[in-house]
Amino acid sequence: MKFVKLFSQLNKNDVAIAGGKGASLGEMTQAGIPVPPGFVILANAFDKFLKETDLNVEIDAVLDTVDIKEVHTIENASEKIRAMILSKEMPKDIKAEILKFYQKLDCKFVAVRSSATSEDSASAAWAGQLDSFLNTTENTLLENVKKCWASLFTPRAIFYRFEKELSKDTISVAVVVQKMVDSEKSGIAFSVHPVTQDKNQIIIEAGFGLGEAIVSGSITPDSYVVDKQELKILDVNINEQTKALYKKPKGGNEWRKLGEKGKEQVLNKKEIIELSKLITKIENHYGFPVDIEWAKEKRKFYITQSRPITTLNKSNKTEKKLQKTVTRFYYPISIQAWFNGATNELKKIIGVGFSDVIMKFDGKKVEVFRIAEELQTKIKMAMLNYVITKNFSEGLNDYKKLIKKYDKVLSEKNNIFKAVKLYEKLYPIFAVSYFVSNFWVDELPNNKKEYIIKLCTKYRKISDGILNRLDQFVANFLKKRKLSYFTILGVAKNKNKAELLELKWLKNGYIFSKGKFQNISWVNFLQNNRLFYEEETILNNTKNIIHGSIAFSGRVIGKVKIVFSPFDFKKIKNGDILVSPMTQPTFVPILSKIAGIVTDEGGVTSHAAIVAREMNKPCIIGTKIATQVLKDGMKVEVDANNGIVKIIKNNKKF
Repeated sequence: MKFVKLFSQLNKNDVAIAGGKGASLGEMTQAGIPVPPGFVILANAFDKFLKETDLNVEIDAVLDTVDIKEVHTIENASEKIRAMILSKEMPKDIKAEILKFYQKLDCKFVAVRSSATSEDSASAAWAGQLDSFLNTTENTLLENVKKCWASLFTPRAIFYRFEKELSKDTISVAVVVQKMVDSEKSGIAFSVHPVTQDKNQIIIEAGFGLGEAIVSGSITPDSYVVDKQELKILDVNINEQTKALYKKPKGGNEWRKLGEKGKEQVLNKKEIIELSKLITKIENHYGFPVDIEWAKEKRKFYITQSRPITTLNKSNKTEKKLQKTVTRFYYPISIQAWFNGATNELKKIIGVGFSDVIMKFDGKKVEVFRIAEELQTKIKMAMLNYVITKNFSEGLNDYKKLIKKYDKVLSEKNNIFKAVKLYEKLYPIFAVSYFVSNFWVDELPNNKKEYIIKLCTKYRKISDGILNRLDQFVANFLKKRKLSYFTILGVAKNKNKAELLELKWLKNGYIFSKGKFQNISWVNFLQNNRLFYEEETILNNTKNIIHGSIAFSGRVIGKVKIVFSPFDFKKIKNGDILVSPMTQPTFVPILSKIAGIVTDEGGVTSHAAIVAREMNKPCIIGTKIATQVLKDGMKVEVDANNGIVKIIKNNKKF
């Protein structure tokens, strides 16, 4: 088991193991943002420490004595818990791994900072609640790590835990160990004006020496206001700084008088613009307003921390981030069924449903979005709680019966209303088994983990492709009745039942949200609903080569044809390379013509992989970017022996 990871091995999705601070430093490192090198002692190290020292039960018992209205109960609990943690010996294997990574850093002084696993989220920030230790040497490293663990239970951290209603949450703590920057200048910055909440204004605060002087309020820093779009300095406020905090050569910090230097402007115009560009880059990367800490050493800016701004007024709150789940072609009726299954029907089963499932159709393909934070909070907890219930463990036979009923209705090919209603009832259990077994296995109770995984696998196996089967049913149903793709389930006038309606305007594109089809641009929809979506960056397209996973081996050369929907079938000719987000059962009519398959998404059990193996077609899946990089008519080599797609430059002669 690994207890330590370098920043370069972590990203923003690793909050559960590296905490908010650790995940953020890893994400910035991977994004090419200048971050002082370091590593993270993962939360599993603290968890093992608690388990081997039998402190879990004792800590919970002490926390149960806390009454947030009685300050002395918080202080007493803090004193007891911290003393317990500091008195216990750290496991030997954890010690050894920490010291090995410290020695590889090849520096004398490091900063040791706590990083809670619910830290720096969009709704809660632990900034200032947990401890940090600067100028740490090898002699004090292990003890300071234990102090960081213990700081999860300082009085202010315990109060914060109860105030934010996190007292019953499983909160662990990772520890960031980072090379100390001996900064000549340092400060903080906000990518959105924290007072006026102007999203086009950056605020930078700067002082001489180490940043702790600003954070602690010991000095009054310079402040600069910058127009984000035009990179124009709007306001400069210079404050005289009589003293500055600097690192002593042999460790520790000391105050030094600045004299005339303290009257100077800390950052010049060039430095302000350079730092502003860096702040904008960080905000654009994350897709939300950020609060950062920065330092400058030897003419280079470093970012030592970045977190979401959590203090924006609720009436003008930060937009919610969207997460794209799949890109496919679906009929509007199938989209309506998906929405109802993921909202109302899911709520009936697990107690909470998605507040929305957003679909964007651009005339060729449907992109499906969910609110990112929602999936990782209330939906996640509800699903994890549901899989340990009697209803889930004993419901497999009833679910099988419902699947049989569903398949029977689909085979009869005439009752679209009944087919849709049955899919909506099937969706919640499929969703629970899919998300739990794919993403949250490590959060299942150890004594039930193996059983729950097997059960989820059984549920998924019998419900595989239920939406694709519904979509195929809808296609056949509409074709038989000479109804267009743009048919939806509407509500009959003065009747409490559904009827089929045609909305021909859907042809040019639509947004589906809150159960309704909307004729609105994507940009206006996001703005009106305070949502944002960060487009995926093309990262692995180097030297005209795209990498993916091998679904079926072989090698073939052909002309690219991008296919999002049946609307694209007419352009397919014999020997073409089918490039798609993912193939679907509706693609069957063209599969005999193609020479190979390349997809953005999917695993070894995806539709494309299964079809490729059945038809002996070279197939590369999971490229993430094929439909973005490749264009119709390009000549490519699909080398499914090595998992690469190579663009052949001499396309004109093809």
